Amino acid sequence: MLRRAAAVCLCIALVVSATAEPVDVSIRRIERFATNMDGDRLAFRGGLVLRGPTTLSGMSALLLDGDRMLAATDFGKFVTARLEFEGDQLVGISDVDVTARRDLDGRPITSKVRGDAESLARGDGEILVYVEEPHLLLAYPADGLDIDREATPRDLKLSLQERRVGAGGMEAMARLPDGRLVLIAEGRDGTGQETPGFFLGGSRFTVRRRDGFAITGADVLPGGDLLLVERRYNGGIDIAMRVRRIGADALDSGKPADGPILLEADFSAEIDNMEAIAAEVRDGRIFLTLASDDNGSIWQRTLLLRFEVIDPLPRPNPLRPTAAAIR
Repeated sequence: MLRRAAAVCLCIALVVSATAEPVDVSIRRIERFATNMDGDRLAFRGGLVLRGPTTLSGMSALLLDGDRMLAATDFGKFVTARLEFEGDQLVGISDVDVTARRDLDGRPITSKVRGDAESLARGDGEILVYVEEPHLLLAYPADGLDIDREATPRDLKLSLQERRVGAGGMEAMARLPDGRLVLIAEGRDGTGQETPGFFLGGSRFTVRRRDGFAITGADVLPGGDLLLVERRYNGGIDIAMRVRRIGADALDSGKPADGPILLEADFSAEIDNMEAIAAEVRDGRIFLTLASDDNGSIWQRTLLLRFEVIDPLPRPNPLRPTAAAIR
């Protein structure tokens, strides 16, 4: 899958465990995302194509803290790395490390059945991981993005009602500024008019489903707005992705939440199976990083795409006086 982007290959060390020998990962820089990108709401700030061992495959969830990155994969792995920048541009990645997550029995996960992580969120001194097939919400002890990799996670048991909402698989999770944890279903194949979601331990809501897209990831802007990355796939190269912004008050409105599209792109742009999104503020500016899940396929790619939010539309900041603790 040759692209028009510049091909700059670097080699970095990837450590699978404390005793493993390092292996090489190739990196190709993406310098141009699309020929017809609308720059009114997002500006492209560089991207990377990562190619390495199978342990790097299946990245479906992403968190950022400055230049630090934490991802979770479909195959029960945590991936940590350091992003490299030249000015605003994402140009490289280093210090990549892949470690098996622990299951509820404290054992390293070795299969997709127990390891299919779809989303990450921050807790209080923890990193939260939602695992799709068993419908588990796990909390791993952590200091920022530094996870205690030897610790057994605790099970944040979902209620029967919450498990029913996520019966088709919860794909997106994010923690709001008021402390509430949001989980949203995928809405497979984009069928129907609304996608269900809920606040952990609280009320339900729905998100308006548009144009056949299904939700695959979420993060939150500083004012509380929710960013969704969505995917549409109709077979072959008929694939598209987009980023949608949901106002912070929309989830509590009692109506299906909806918001403006910040970016939409098809296979003519540098996209793949985009499943993860992470937002961060640097020097007062908002940046988004998107990651793709290659499903362990030789026909797909692991991408990191970087954008700056320059959306001029105002948004509310409805911070609540008391933060809701994650149980």
